[in-house]
Amino acid sequence: MVKRLVGMVMVVLGLSVTDGGLWTVAPAWAVTVEELQTQIDAMRRTYEAKIAALERQVGELRQQVVSTGDQPSVATQVARAQDDEAFPYFPQNPAGFGNVTVGGYGDVEFESFNDRTSTFDQARFIINIGARPTDRLMFYSEYEIEHGGVSAADVGEAKVEQAWIDYAFNDLVVLRGGVVLVPMGQFNLYHDSDLQDLTVRPLVHRRVIPSTWMEAGVGLRGDLPVGEWFGEGLAQDLLINYQGYVVNGLDEDIGDTGLRNAKGAIEQDENANKAFVGRVGISPISNLEIGLAGYAGRYGRSGARGTANGNDDIVGFASDVNLKLGRFELAGDYAVFDFDEGAIVDHDNSDATAPSNAPGKLEGFYLEPRFHFWPSFLNDTFLGRGFEHPTFTAVGRYDWVKIRDDNDAGSGDNEENRITLGLNYRPIESFVIKTEYQWNSTDNEALEYGDSDGFAASMAIGF
Repeated sequence: MVKRLVGMVMVVLGLSVTDGGLWTVAPAWAVTVEELQTQIDAMRRTYEAKIAALERQVGELRQQVVSTGDQPSVATQVARAQDDEAFPYFPQNPAGFGNVTVGGYGDVEFESFNDRTSTFDQARFIINIGARPTDRLMFYSEYEIEHGGVSAADVGEAKVEQAWIDYAFNDLVVLRGGVVLVPMGQFNLYHDSDLQDLTVRPLVHRRVIPSTWMEAGVGLRGDLPVGEWFGEGLAQDLLINYQGYVVNGLDEDIGDTGLRNAKGAIEQDENANKAFVGRVGISPISNLEIGLAGYAGRYGRSGARGTANGNDDIVGFASDVNLKLGRFELAGDYAVFDFDEGAIVDHDNSDATAPSNAPGKLEGFYLEPRFHFWPSFLNDTFLGRGFEHPTFTAVGRYDWVKIRDDNDAGSGDNEENRITLGLNYRPIESFVIKTEYQWNSTDNEALEYGDSDGFAASMAIGF
């Protein structure tokens, strides 16, 4: 009995008797540790699989947010892309199938001027589609529907304003071909309604530079980080960008109200002569850019009765400035075009009407100071609540354009001046409500509003 009891105690305590009669400790718990280790390994594998699955779900949710979230329009990205270090005119695409982006902008306008009927106008609806298959290849397009589109009783239109392809040799040289914006003045390059602080476009970009001015062609563009090449010193921030294209020429629909009806030879060169246009932007410091541009070509349809078979020369020059000092900005463009002396034009693109002389010279400029501010007491009102950086902008503009007489029924040169004061509100950068008042005066033929003063307002959004 005692022997059996001792044996049971030895088993419980894990003791055994060796052949030499010595008691040793037997690892009775060793099997339990192995089982626990196996269970821990199995649990670790299970939780690792669950964590990996959760990480995939989080990635998919982030993908959906990027694809459907609040993204600026492609056009807005292009306009702001000067801050990018590499390929500065390439927008940063959100992830998506084929690296394709879809954006655009739209606006609605109201105006009420003396001696005119006040009116609302759904002025523009723009769709932008871009694609960037790799860092060196890019496509960008802008399709515009103006004033509701084309109809028999309306003046609306629907057309491609941009559709170009970029092939980057490197950061310095990019080949571009397609329907491009003519780089005469900075406004024509960055004309989107949500980027501008006034509703009505500058006079010089309505009559001298016919914004939005686009042509089909091919050329080169790029950015030269001169400051980085030369290191520290006065030129350490110097950046030079350039664009240069060979494009189709203008037709002969030019008069003493401007170039507006002579632009946009997309499908065919009207005069069988190409034009050359280019712009160089110089940024000596990060918040200042000065642009110089030139245009040289011929105008008029080849074989038209009203022109010298498309061989009349036209030469243009433009300059622009964009300065930012804290809350203050200053923007402006100047442009001038000269024609062959005594050149003949046919204003309606038809040989049926009697032609007249080309205006000889078109010239104009605008200067636009802006001041951004935000009173803090508005943070908790409907104007500020829920928005991170709302702002008001007080803006003014002086416009002047002069076009020589073309010997039509009017007499003398046509000259128009405009003073504009405005205030706009942006709850976010890509949405704006604009209000402004204009004082206009003109000599001879009215170019835009003549002597009518009036009020204009609009809402615009980029997406």
